[in-house]
Amino acid sequence: MYASAAFAPPAAMTQEMTQNGSVPTRPWRPIGELLVDAGVITRAELDEALAVQRTTGQRLGEILIETGRISWLALAQAIGDQAMPGTARPEAAPARPFSEAPEERLEEVESLLRERQRAFIELVSTTELLRRQVAQLEERLTERNDELARLKSSRGS
Repeated sequence: MYASAAFAPPAAMTQEMTQNGSVPTRPWRPIGELLVDAGVITRAELDEALAVQRTTGQRLGEILIETGRISWLALAQAIGDQAMPGTARPEAAPARPFSEAPEERLEEVESLLRERQRAFIELVSTTELLRRQVAQLEERLTERNDELARLKSSRGS
């Protein structure tokens, strides 16, 4: 079913440790199958996107997002389900294809752009917060390294 080894599941995602230390394999499932089972897309939509993927080499999630079949959130949830099957999460409304009427489609696209802009701003804010935290940790690490160097030099004297 995979066009190349690049689409095969990573070995780390197909195994998990149990309490007794044995390593059973758990089934890895393709993103498209997870989206169909969740009712986010239909089997026909998946087959159509897979046909596009075979001709373009583009990622399945990107194809589904660009055609308005799913949202970024739906893709992220499917990736999470793929990595950690059985993890409970709140239900989200599946994305629907864009409307055929130009006026409605414009409103839907504008709404989608506002959502993405909001998500981008949130991402930038989170990134800045993480950068500040990393800078603080680097500063503390430098202080600790300096302290260790002083202790080593005083111990050697």
